[in-house]
Amino acid sequence: MTLPTWITVLGFGNTLSRSGDSRPKEHVFACGRRESSWWWVWQMATDAMIKTLVLFIPLIIQGTIIAGEPLDTRRSDLRLSLGKISQTKSGYLTVVGPKERAVRTSGKHSEALLRFRYRGPSEKTAPLDSGAVVRQIGLKMRAMNTCNLMYVMWRIKPTEEIYIAIKRNPGKTTYKACRANGYIVLGRVPLKPLGITAATQKTHRLGASVTETAGRYAGEVTIDGRRIWSSEIDAKLISNINGPVGIRSDNGSFIFKLFVSDSGSSSK
Repeated sequence: MTLPTWITVLGFGNTLSRSGDSRPKEHVFACGRRESSWWWVWQMATDAMIKTLVLFIPLIIQGTIIAGEPLDTRRSDLRLSLGKISQTKSGYLTVVGPKERAVRTSGKHSEALLRFRYRGPSEKTAPLDSGAVVRQIGLKMRAMNTCNLMYVMWRIKPTEEIYIAIKRNPGKTTYKACRANGYIVLGRVPLKPLGITAATQKTHRLGASVTETAGRYAGEVTIDGRRIWSSEIDAKLISNINGPVGIRSDNGSFIFKLFVSDSGSSSK
């Protein structure tokens, strides 16, 4: 945009000669010094632009912060496939067991944060397909369907640990078709050596991310902001698995909030 256009936009067009003469005019100061009217126009336009930036920069910054904030998941944002999830008046989600499975209805976010408090065992108990009774809550990442996704689970019983695994069953989309097959364990992090436990029924934050940069995939898990696991993930295992973030719980009563967001890297 040229200077005269800026001047017109900013409301200084009437400073120019109304006769259409664009030749520089001169102002004479009391001391006798002369200045071109173009200098005055430039000065006024510059002042106006500075004032405009001062006005809008806080709004731009605020918009950037708001755009980068994690999204809080409400009950209406979840598609439930097993069990029951309720929402309190204050917006917290609750499960009472024995099994809950759900994913967000939209979005394919690369980062998730589960802020939860364990309230004790569920009244009823349901073993896994293996027969083991596991008390846990955690995140579904890139949940294409129940047969193809990544799990980041906080296991409370029988041994307190973080369990990270990909469930991979190409061509299968229903639990009946894949059941408990296709698990590839990426990591297990015992929590006792770290001095971390959910058994005291205090609130904790379980964070997970899966990012892709130039065809290379990486995963990271945090607890209360502390990184406890990170690793590259073989692209062959995860590149063609993608979907929304979700929630899973087994044999426990929990109150929680689920947040999702995206990192600067691609979440393809």
